[in-house]
Amino acid sequence: MAIIARSPTRVDLAGGTLDIAPLTRILQHKTTVNFGITLDAQVSVSARGDSYHIKSVDQNLELSGSWADIINTNRLPLFSKLLNCFWHKSLPALDIEVKAKSPAGAGLGGSSCLAIAFASALIRARNEIGLPIHLTDGELVQTVQDVETGVINVPTGCQDYWGGLRGGINLISYPLGGTTVETLRGADIFALKDMLILCYSGVSRASGKNNWAIFNKAFEGDKETLSILNEMGLIATNLASAVREGAWKDVFKMSEAEWNLRVKLWSDIETTETRAITAAARGAGAMFSRICGAGGGGVMAVFAEPSAHAKVRQALTAAGGTILDGTVSLEGTVVKGSLYG
Repeated sequence: MAIIARSPTRVDLAGGTLDIAPLTRILQHKTTVNFGITLDAQVSVSARGDSYHIKSVDQNLELSGSWADIINTNRLPLFSKLLNCFWHKSLPALDIEVKAKSPAGAGLGGSSCLAIAFASALIRARNEIGLPIHLTDGELVQTVQDVETGVINVPTGCQDYWGGLRGGINLISYPLGGTTVETLRGADIFALKDMLILCYSGVSRASGKNNWAIFNKAFEGDKETLSILNEMGLIATNLASAVREGAWKDVFKMSEAEWNLRVKLWSDIETTETRAITAAARGAGAMFSRICGAGGGGVMAVFAEPSAHAKVRQALTAAGGTILDGTVSLEGTVVKGSLYG
């Protein structure tokens, strides 16, 4: 038997990058809106004798050995550091397998959502053996974010972790002293689900690099950068209100306006491949499309009326895109199973 944790990945509609602390403290307007999707990250954990074993299916890498061997290696560093944070050398050794449905470099927050699943599985295991860890959602997100930031050595935003933990549609705001997350489900989910098509552009992206460049400009006091970021934040705040009202045409118009501001900030946010896919989608009747994450490739979210889906899908494929079998996630992280059976 094993404990299985699954976390959705996420698509952002507006306000990505604005979730990177302490950008949230120098901007007047800041809101992030995203939603979970069913291209899940999955972690399985089972008891394993005297030695540890971690396997990353997607990276085709495996680690085996003692606690010290696993904790001190530079291979699969995110998982070894999460293990060190949420487990302990005095506890039973574990067999851990991680895998994701989303393509590498998809821009869907895959590593962060996988980290949420990894931590959630270990927390369930701790509870089962009678040594529980009690964390609020906010504490879990912050802890996992801190671990990943230490691995990649650049500031990270919080939206990916919230998308993985909660699923649904997340309206994230940043009042002084913390982060507030409003998660919507029900009719809002079904309306969005009917319109969404996920398409992989075939080109991997590097969102951390793009975000870091903007982060530096903002804290160097670049007036144009700060002005654009604040304008993006205002649009995202208004977009959140439109989501609450179910005004999806307004949502897509504002998401497109926010995207156009991003293009001003990142000269390479769009590629030849993504431009071709965008043109094909619009030509086939789609309402709107945008690259997920900080751009430069990856997965694109395309929104079209259900009656136009067949034509849009055909056009996306003809333009070189790959249609992914995913949709809006109705639930967040789900943990099932048992460590010992």
